[in-house]
Amino acid sequence: MTSVNDCWDKNIHRQIAEYSSGMLWRFVQPNASESEAEETVLNLTGLKRRDLELLSSIRFLLSDFVDMLINEIAPKIINRISKESVNEYITDRNKVCGRLDWQRTVKARATAGSDPSLFVYTRRAQVFDLPENRLFLSLLQQINDKARRFASEEYKNLTWYTEERQGQKWVEKVALTAYRTSRLLKNPYISKISSLHEISDKIIEITCRNRQAHYRLLADVGREYVLSSKHPLSYLKKVLDNNILEPLNRDTLYEIAVLFNTMQTFISEGWTEKCTGLIGGSNKTVSILEKGCHQVRVYTQKLPDEMKKYSAYGDIMAGYGLSEKLRRPDIILEFINNERKHFLIIEVKRSKRRSYLADGSYKLLGYLMDFKGVKNEQTNISGFLVGWDGILNKKFDPAREVHLFNWCNFGEGVLAFLNECII
Repeated sequence: MTSVNDCWDKNIHRQIAEYSSGMLWRFVQPNASESEAEETVLNLTGLKRRDLELLSSIRFLLSDFVDMLINEIAPKIINRISKESVNEYITDRNKVCGRLDWQRTVKARATAGSDPSLFVYTRRAQVFDLPENRLFLSLLQQINDKARRFASEEYKNLTWYTEERQGQKWVEKVALTAYRTSRLLKNPYISKISSLHEISDKIIEITCRNRQAHYRLLADVGREYVLSSKHPLSYLKKVLDNNILEPLNRDTLYEIAVLFNTMQTFISEGWTEKCTGLIGGSNKTVSILEKGCHQVRVYTQKLPDEMKKYSAYGDIMAGYGLSEKLRRPDIILEFINNERKHFLIIEVKRSKRRSYLADGSYKLLGYLMDFKGVKNEQTNISGFLVGWDGILNKKFDPAREVHLFNWCNFGEGVLAFLNECII
């Protein structure tokens, strides 16, 4: 639940999540396998793999495909279900309800000790246990199982999984889905169909080739189900318009937004991205950008080697058993122009409260003191504090080593820093 003193409302949270998510995939898609991409997103969002699967399942249950299956496809299939006609052999006593097969009758009587009351006859029968109907049954069963699970008390407070639609809580909609699929599963035709061990691509393709349009639509639902179950990250990227970062802790989300804002500012000014690394991956940098003879290396939650080497407080922290991970700035930019360097430390505070912004400023000053050993004739170091709001908009002064910005003017500050301190 959001605090009443939070500087973001629901709309701002959504805007920042959409902005950040749209940039995230530049780091994931070109450089990572599906498993690596999933791991990166899990690290960024703070979710567990189980959470990712839950989110994917719930979004599938709330999708238009499930609505289409229940409201359109299921009634048509039940009214015009695919079937095959076969000759069925019936063995009965003193009763013939079809065409008598004397050859089979003689064999049956001989096996039963020459029982003259036995007759074997053939009768036309309809078989419903076909691949497309098995897919129909299995989808109903899977949707019903998932819906009943999420309609329980355990999941009622998981508000971040989905927004409410037109005043209806998502749990209520899922509960309705559970009820309606339960009714469909009680249909007499359904009892004549066997379940699938697994919904495979092969059976979906068989269903897709059916001449009836509603079965082809059923195949589309099957594809969506397989994607949501086997590839939850790809499915969420598709249905959420990349907005997978929405459940993220808001403070971390803002840090990522500031990171992407920084990089987007460079790119808009004609800098070219030469190398892209995964956020939270093994690469030291998340990006290397170049323009002419200038290069900038972007670090997040990692220290450049030079700053590690000249840390004034590293030994003190290590002596007390405190990891260096606890004293890493949010973002570091390393500007390189031939032999000259300039490090820019960016500390992010998602707040407009003066006390929090003051804490962030002192933290930034502490970083500058810690890494002051990098300063020499060829190397300089400066710091940016980026709050959300509540900081006076002052003209950029290159003589100061610390600069404070809000979200709305941070990009302008980066440009001023480039123009007056670097270029």
